[in-house]
Amino acid sequence: MDGIVRSALAHAATRAAAPVLALVLLGVAGCSGAGPAEPGEPAGAMSPSPAAAVSSVPVATPSPSPQPPAVTLDEAREALDTFLATDGVVRAAQADRWTISLTRDGRRPITVARLHSRSAKASRYTWRHHQVFVPRQRPGSSPQWFAATAERRDASGRSRTVMLAFARAGADSPWQNSSESLLYEDEEAPEVAVDEEGYATALDPRDQSVAVSPNLLGPLHATVAEEGPKGFASALIAAGPHTTGFSADIEATRQEAQGRDCMSYNSIFAVGANYPIYALRTADGGALVFYTLVRTSTWSTDPGLKCGKGRPVAIPREARWLLSTKDMQIYGKRRIQETQQYVTAVPPKTSTAPVHVIGYEGAVTEASNS
Repeated sequence: MDGIVRSALAHAATRAAAPVLALVLLGVAGCSGAGPAEPGEPAGAMSPSPAAAVSSVPVATPSPSPQPPAVTLDEAREALDTFLATDGVVRAAQADRWTISLTRDGRRPITVARLHSRSAKASRYTWRHHQVFVPRQRPGSSPQWFAATAERRDASGRSRTVMLAFARAGADSPWQNSSESLLYEDEEAPEVAVDEEGYATALDPRDQSVAVSPNLLGPLHATVAEEGPKGFASALIAAGPHTTGFSADIEATRQEAQGRDCMSYNSIFAVGANYPIYALRTADGGALVFYTLVRTSTWSTDPGLKCGKGRPVAIPREARWLLSTKDMQIYGKRRIQETQQYVTAVPPKTSTAPVHVIGYEGAVTEASNS
């Protein structure tokens, strides 16, 4: 990443003015609102006399006004609007460093990959139908976060719904994009439960009031992706291209590698241990959950037969920004890692329906060849 940041600095130097202004606005958007007003005196109260001042009769004290939540609905809306506008400015300016600075957690390596492959720069989007989902959070809590949806339209007029999560370290820190996934075209996001003031309810990752605790989604998803419909977790997560579909792809690639290239192939999924899990209560009593998986695929020459040593194997298109034509030949091992972000609908605890993955975004973020 150091290389891309340094090259981006030089490339974006003459275009920095607009992105800087936009990022300043983004920082402003993250500031908390004013604190609670001081309670006033009861209406009609008179100044006490000296005698009354020493009276032992108790006097009722008005309760202080409740503090506003750490993140208000208006602050979240402003942060979302500012991010979408800023993201467009920095991409138009080809300012890679600023584009990366708008991201964090699992979204950052995906953004780096997109910029390196130039797939993101070629896309210009317009946004509409924004909506934020802000859980109540205590002032001073860290990190602070909220979720959002927005309709993204490309130059051809095609629209997709994007589901996002934003986070910041605290009230004085800027908002950054932590998670971003495209909702499947045949899916609708579940309704998020909100209180009378419009605030959502966040679920702890270990919450057990839903069918599957949010912190268990990653391991179960990884098991289904590797083992498919025959795995023990297959009844808990619905079949789909990024669940059981992965297992079918792994088996096909394994057979091809062994039969054609005399190599061993394996693909392992794991929870992104350093990446957060965000969960919101849905109107049906279930949950809407954002989480990140890491997929690591390897092609290895057979140590016994050595028949595949030095054999050329095509480089996946998504990894060509990391591997060159000289890396086509594998003498030991090729390793390709993907960072994948998901949005999943979890049914309520009383339901027998499976967990349903509704959105995905991913990219090859690391690769090596030996």
